[in-house]
Amino acid sequence: MRAPSRQPRFSLLQEPHALLVLLVVLLLTIGLVGCGDTTTTTVAPTTSTTEASEATDAGTFPVTVTDDAGTEVTVTASPERIVSTSPANTEILFALGAGDRVVAVTSLDDYPPEVADIEKIGDFQPNTEAIIAMSPDLVVGYSGNEEALQPLVDAGVPVLMMNAASVEGIYTDISTIGAAVGAAAAAEALIADLRAEIEGIANSAGEAGEKPTVFYALDDTLWTVGPGSFVDELISLAGATNVAAAGPNPYFQYTPEELVAADPDAVLLPMTVFSTTEAFSADPRFATLRAVTEGRVYLIDDATVTRPGPRVGEGLRIVAAALHPDVF
Repeated sequence: MRAPSRQPRFSLLQEPHALLVLLVVLLLTIGLVGCGDTTTTTVAPTTSTTEASEATDAGTFPVTVTDDAGTEVTVTASPERIVSTSPANTEILFALGAGDRVVAVTSLDDYPPEVADIEKIGDFQPNTEAIIAMSPDLVVGYSGNEEALQPLVDAGVPVLMMNAASVEGIYTDISTIGAAVGAAAAAEALIADLRAEIEGIANSAGEAGEKPTVFYALDDTLWTVGPGSFVDELISLAGATNVAAAGPNPYFQYTPEELVAADPDAVLLPMTVFSTTEAFSADPRFATLRAVTEGRVYLIDDATVTRPGPRVGEGLRIVAAALHPDVF
């Protein structure tokens, strides 16, 4: 979950403002994070498990697909000017071999490296006028963009709202976007590769001999992932139990007292917020946590883990490697 550099950091020492709380959920939806330093235990991807595919097919147009909002969207011809308003969707487009047709992305997009040279049309909220100026023939958006993208819909531009909440949902998004850009065969191949990768990691994690309890921090105010979030599913696939799995929402805020009561075996911290684990471990409120006393507080590459796109297998491996270092 990579926040813009100008965004204030969250603090355990103060009550978060309503806007910042909203940003946590919005930024998690599009999956953004950063990096730590070498003074702490970190878990980062070792390899890129899903490279951009060159295999595209001509497709059959017009094609009608159903997006994650349940809206049927018709794409009349192969889109040549595509705008993406979330990093996860941008990664899907590149993985399907359609990256050369992406003419605009958000300032939050950081993967693959080629996106650095693509026109920017906003951050967590896209700029409507800037998108219109790009004359797109397809916009791939995400839930939360509805108001900003409605003028495009009104103008007849195909707009897909994608917001995967599960691993299967990620596969569905890949398939939907693949059909919309004429890359159905590439999408099918990518999904097959991801299924095999995730199954292999989950099987290895399941054979690790332990199933630790885990608290996954989204920021330093104890926002976390609950039921209905795909990160909660990744924790389970990684052979662990999310202590927040019975929470009220996919994303919600724990209290320090709840965390102490849960006493997880491990705590996973986002690299975008924490530069070292010491900021968490030195907090006197958490000094007695099993994760702290046993040295199982880890920094992880949350940009990869929380991004519902083609690197979901890599994200799962990051979580599994933190929790089962003897296996991965």
